[in-house]
Amino acid sequence: MFPPEVGGGEPEPVKLLVGKTKLSGTQVIDAAHILSLIGSKLRSVEGIQTVDNETLRIIYEQIQELSNMGEDEQARLLREFVDTELVAGKLSSSLNFDESFEIWKKGRLHMAIVEFANGWGLDSQILEKSVSAFSGPQTAAIPYIDELIASVDISKATNQPIGNRLSHNMKLVKELPIWIAGIKARFN
Repeated sequence: MFPPEVGGGEPEPVKLLVGKTKLSGTQVIDAAHILSLIGSKLRSVEGIQTVDNETLRIIYEQIQELSNMGEDEQARLLREFVDTELVAGKLSSSLNFDESFEIWKKGRLHMAIVEFANGWGLDSQILEKSVSAFSGPQTAAIPYIDELIASVDISKATNQPIGNRLSHNMKLVKELPIWIAGIKARFN
């Protein structure tokens, strides 16, 4: 960090700390932490979960911190859920906040799968099974690819292909691993 001084000796070695060290007053901010924070701050009014303005401000700050720490997709999902479900007064007090979030997230994933399946003329149930079985690092290996290709019905595809079924399937096989990897990263 500093230029060597003329006539200076060797720099002093950094001494290792002996024993266990702990930073005082730190908190790991992750999605689970934010979910527990939100869940602990909610009130129930006539069977609906609500939150006051100051707590909502703190929640948004924590979500932004999550985004700043590199978990932008998770932060976006949390913010969207807070905005569309909690602030809008749609959350029943019969479920915990984190359970409601997981149910909402699964519903959003299902809608994304159905939308993609409709766009390509695929069977959405087979695609959902394929997305569930997909493992990230093996982006070339799509589970149930043969069943997916067999389920293609070009006449039902909303983004109508230019050309024939073969060219449609070739584009699909190229697009599918990218889309599944992206959707898994977003919703997991």
